[in-house]
Amino acid sequence: MPTTVQKRDGVHYTPSKLAQFLAEQTCIQFRSIHFSRRPIRVLDPACGDGELLLSLAKVLVESADIPLDQIQVFGFEKDTSAAQRANERIQEIGVTQLEIQGGDFLEFDHPKSDDAKFDIVIANPPYVRTQILGQKQAKRFGKRYGISGRVDLYHAFTIAAAELLRENGIMGLLTSNRFMTVKSGTSLRERLIDDFQIKQVFDLGDTKLFSAAVLPVVLTAIKRRVWDQHENPAADPIIPELKTSFCRVYQSNQTATTQSSGSILDAIPSTDHCGVIGSDDGRFLIERGELIVSGKDSIWSLSNQISRDWLAQIRLGTFSTFGEIAEVKVGIKTTADKVFVGGASPGNWNELPESQRPESKLLRPLLTHHDAHRWSISQPLSRTVLYPYEQEVDSSESHLSRVAIRLEDYPKTAAYLKTHQERLSGRKYVVESGKKWFEIWVAHRPSDWSAPKIVWPDISERPRFFLDEGGAIVNGDCYWIKLKPDVDPDWIFVMLAIANSQIATKFYDTVFHNKLYAGRRRYMTQYVKEFPLPDKDTTIGKKIIRLTKKLIKQPTEEHEKKLEALVQRSFGF
Repeated sequence: MPTTVQKRDGVHYTPSKLAQFLAEQTCIQFRSIHFSRRPIRVLDPACGDGELLLSLAKVLVESADIPLDQIQVFGFEKDTSAAQRANERIQEIGVTQLEIQGGDFLEFDHPKSDDAKFDIVIANPPYVRTQILGQKQAKRFGKRYGISGRVDLYHAFTIAAAELLRENGIMGLLTSNRFMTVKSGTSLRERLIDDFQIKQVFDLGDTKLFSAAVLPVVLTAIKRRVWDQHENPAADPIIPELKTSFCRVYQSNQTATTQSSGSILDAIPSTDHCGVIGSDDGRFLIERGELIVSGKDSIWSLSNQISRDWLAQIRLGTFSTFGEIAEVKVGIKTTADKVFVGGASPGNWNELPESQRPESKLLRPLLTHHDAHRWSISQPLSRTVLYPYEQEVDSSESHLSRVAIRLEDYPKTAAYLKTHQERLSGRKYVVESGKKWFEIWVAHRPSDWSAPKIVWPDISERPRFFLDEGGAIVNGDCYWIKLKPDVDPDWIFVMLAIANSQIATKFYDTVFHNKLYAGRRRYMTQYVKEFPLPDKDTTIGKKIIRLTKKLIKQPTEEHEKKLEALVQRSFGF
């Protein structure tokens, strides 16, 4: 399949060994249910060339003793040639009750009677974000399936397929692990918790077992029985609620303590080993525990006795959190950087004709991830942003507010922007929000930039938090912290020390663990605002402040080691 089609439609066919793994784990849950109904109805709502349905049919025969003539296979696939291949492949193994429909699963009007529902849904739904899906389509799916925030197509597919499962039906899902740890996955997490008893979670992280850019998770779950307490108060509403096993597998550079022949997928379910394991696919750190969900809208995380003990000690040493004393924000988003950003990349203002060179008053220094170093900025900023705003006193709120410039007051800027007017006006979401065609999508208040602030890149393998006191604007590839009004300014030094510490990194990995390939972390608002803070007014707290100030002026390895030791002690370690 062409790459352009894959990106547009979010189509990534499941590799055979990953399909086999998902089918086996799904069948394990199927065998755990007392199941006498025949025939067995199975569904893949986006079946591609049939790999998942093929694997499941084989496993049901081999592991659950279900005859092929007792398996009814249903699939949907937009790509008609792929649907034809799926049909042929599944017929070849002897399945006779088979129906593969060409078309979009979400566009069908599926019957909701119990006879039409399925015993097993196995799925690797397509991944298409709101930006590609389009606002109109995203809103339609959001309304239909009760999804709020940033809709991804796999959210809608998962919920729609789950609705077609019978009570006590089994879901085997291969999807992006993002939904477990980001705000946009809240609706999907809530539906899964409400409608299912989740049995197993396998976060396969950066194992590269899947060609898609997403990091995959395999999940198996049992559909809850509908229960009317008033009708039968003595009834057991669901299968007894047991702990959900959680296994996390990510690449590791450490020396393997155990060696396994074959794929890492062969080793995961066959051993209770924790630690670094070597396999034909590489070396991986395997962590095991239980799925922890503190509330329906909370993120999902792995918990075991070691992590629980460590977090308990952190809580004992926590005086406050970042979000309680400061505002944590993402940087500006122009949605047209080639127009608004100049300097090292993507353009140079000096190359413009004099008549189109924006007035210097509107060209502001810009911090991007290229400038991010621990503690402080190591060199002058090379990028500037055309920031088309001024400040005026807002009498109702008693502060300086942001107002868009009048183009007639800045003729050179006006001339420059008008050369890009067609492109900028094409940002319909900007105009529809009430902004002028030349405005920035996310701009913040200009007065906020002048206060001392902590800045860091969105994506980084290690913490790169630094202090900016120069009033630069922060770009959207970074986040920044501004202290709340009337907060002691020394808190910013404590926050900087904690953010760059091993404590914060371990806290992130234990509680959030939103990692990309090569161990890169996403330092988003929802995570950083939860970072713990010790009391700054203790003897240790005051030492942390003094040493952090030294590191800002002159970072040294010796000072970093001393500061790390102080941070550890401040939390009681």
